[in-house]
Amino acid sequence: MPIYSLCYLLGVMVSAFMPTLFSVLHLLLLALLLALLTLLVLRIDHAHRLSKHKQYLKGMLIGMMAFCLSSLHGHWLLDQQFDDQRYARDCQIKGVVVGLPSTDENYSRFEFKIIAGSCEQQPLLLSKVVLSLYNSDLAVRSGDRLELVVRLKAIRSQYSEGAFDRQLNAINKGINATGYVREILHIESQYSLFSSIRYQVREWISAFNISEQAKISLYALVLGDKSAITDDQWQQLRITGTVHLLVVSGLHIGIMVAIGWWLCFGLRALLQLCGIAKGIVYLPEVGALSLSLAYVLIAGASLSTQRAWLMALVLIAGQWLSMRPNLWQRWWWALLIIITWQPLSVMQPGLWLSFLAVASLISLQGYRTSRGRAELLIKSQLWVWLALMPLLLLFFAQVSLLSPLVNIFAISFISLLLLVLPLGLLLQFLGAQWLLQWIGLALDYFWIAQQFLAQHTQFMLLKLEGISAPIMLLIAISSLMLLLPFGRKIKALCVVCWLLIVYPPRPIFPENVAFKLTLIDVGQGLSVLVQTPSKNILFDTGAAFNSGFSYYNGVVKPLLDSKGVAHLDLLVVSHADNDHSGGLNDAIKHLSIAQLDLGMVHAASSIASAQVCRSGKQWVWDDVSFHYRQPAQGTFKKSNNQSCVLELAALQCKVLITADAEIALERELLTSVLKAADRVLVVGHHGSNTSSSAQFLAKEQFTKAMVSSGYRNRYGHPHPKVLERLKNANAALYRTDQLGSIEVLATTEGCVLSSHRERFRRYWW
Repeated sequence: MPIYSLCYLLGVMVSAFMPTLFSVLHLLLLALLLALLTLLVLRIDHAHRLSKHKQYLKGMLIGMMAFCLSSLHGHWLLDQQFDDQRYARDCQIKGVVVGLPSTDENYSRFEFKIIAGSCEQQPLLLSKVVLSLYNSDLAVRSGDRLELVVRLKAIRSQYSEGAFDRQLNAINKGINATGYVREILHIESQYSLFSSIRYQVREWISAFNISEQAKISLYALVLGDKSAITDDQWQQLRITGTVHLLVVSGLHIGIMVAIGWWLCFGLRALLQLCGIAKGIVYLPEVGALSLSLAYVLIAGASLSTQRAWLMALVLIAGQWLSMRPNLWQRWWWALLIIITWQPLSVMQPGLWLSFLAVASLISLQGYRTSRGRAELLIKSQLWVWLALMPLLLLFFAQVSLLSPLVNIFAISFISLLLLVLPLGLLLQFLGAQWLLQWIGLALDYFWIAQQFLAQHTQFMLLKLEGISAPIMLLIAISSLMLLLPFGRKIKALCVVCWLLIVYPPRPIFPENVAFKLTLIDVGQGLSVLVQTPSKNILFDTGAAFNSGFSYYNGVVKPLLDSKGVAHLDLLVVSHADNDHSGGLNDAIKHLSIAQLDLGMVHAASSIASAQVCRSGKQWVWDDVSFHYRQPAQGTFKKSNNQSCVLELAALQCKVLITADAEIALERELLTSVLKAADRVLVVGHHGSNTSSSAQFLAKEQFTKAMVSSGYRNRYGHPHPKVLERLKNANAALYRTDQLGSIEVLATTEGCVLSSHRERFRRYWW
């Protein structure tokens, strides 16, 4: 069975990693061919010379069939996604609000399940969208039926190394588009059992006489709502390795399964004492599944909770089968059912972390020598931690060394909390708040402990940026061998392999490349990373928003981590506009920065060790020449024209970064002293018509032009006239809103450009 299961899993994974899908017709023809081949393979008898390979032939056919099924599922998903080119104007939709809306002052955001809709007299074939409602007194509630006029937009990820894939996340959640409400035509409040329960529970929690951080924790634990947890609190949880405690997932579902099982086990024993024995044999199992399912629904039925409950269902239901499959067989069944139901879940870390954690506990059963419960608890935590470490490093580039010790106590605390929470909510309903106040106090102490540990044990958070795939594979194999019963010499060798985590080999800079420049996809903003063999420079940091999101944390930092960049030799912030300087404070907080150059005098005077970009300054690092070409400070008063303008050149490649320079500044740029045959322009002001004049382009003679602009941004950048001027100047165009992050390699052949979307394309992009 494991061979066939592995083949099926491999087929699903190959489909998920495809840059484009085969056509539906080709897939159906392939499926028909596979069916015929399957019939032939099944007819091979023992005397045939292929009989000894029959098992492998079956596995290959199973894998190819899984590939076909997953690819067809992919076509079905793509057909449901919103097409910006097809629907460009307002749409009228009817549907129902699902989930818990998030609200702020004059703002609401909610998921909306569409029942019927049309755009420009064409039917709108979408199932669920996320809508924003601005400047309205309407309090949107879960279960409300609405008729709306909306403006929709396709969901787009930032196509950059290490960035979160918003499109994949939305597809897995069944969300087809985002948008905003332009007009409310009709509203009708309707009763929905679990939506009403969730809303009422949230109202209860918000009214509790407990601290705000305790309320935030209860929102996360009971309702699966993590939106109010701050970045600092998440960082505390990362340092202690307890992020999973406030993300409702397998651990919480497992706890509810255990609570339901023991409660119904006691009920069954009581019924048996009363002489009732019929139909209650499986009462503990039914109770476990029922209680955990109710918790899943109240917690919002997220993908992680659905997967966890399905795994619990398969593991428990195996007890009811006459053949009584072992734990490993049930583990494989659960995995295969989930990846058949949601093939793209193989692209999400949560699936692998959940199943590997369960697999490590199952494997512990076979090698258990512990006698006491305390020893078993400690050993299981170490076992799971060792098993998950390679994946945590691979997916998140960090792992907490404190995690096994902290989780021994923290998991017990959360388990006890989930046990008494239902009783606390019931007492609250009856008018008694004392138990919930005790729970709130316990959560306060939980956060006090988190804060103390995070402040004094930051060195226990092991970060590993830029690790190569072969080294990660070696570490993963070493972890597996440490879990299995090998001899001491082999385990000692595995520990030696782990030194690669602490002292990873330095990434090798490409030969015959003087510098690498990455124009990072930060939407309607700018951020450029320049790397030489020994130096790292970051030019601008992207925007930050009142919601707490910043492109530095969401896109720039993950890219730096993936490239192993923890130190900047130079950080340049061209000028004060938010779309260029928004991530400055985050960059200062997270990075070691040797030199900080700013394009605004007042900001430079307020930041220690910062200085203003000096007009005409030149320097050379690793045979790469740099030159600030903006005129002296004070030449212009407008913020855009105070931008730092940096030019760099090596071999036959030259790149000019103009930030938000407008035509007036372009006229006053210092004469270039750097020579190269191939010249690349980072187009000024995101392609605004106020930049990139025909005279400037004719003078500089660029061969290529890169535009950093947001997808369907409200400014219409890049402007059609700018595109026309670039075309007339014979400059090849590269756009981040179409290609994602763009990389430039400086070689003897000139500037070689490639995009992240081209190199790592996924079929849903």
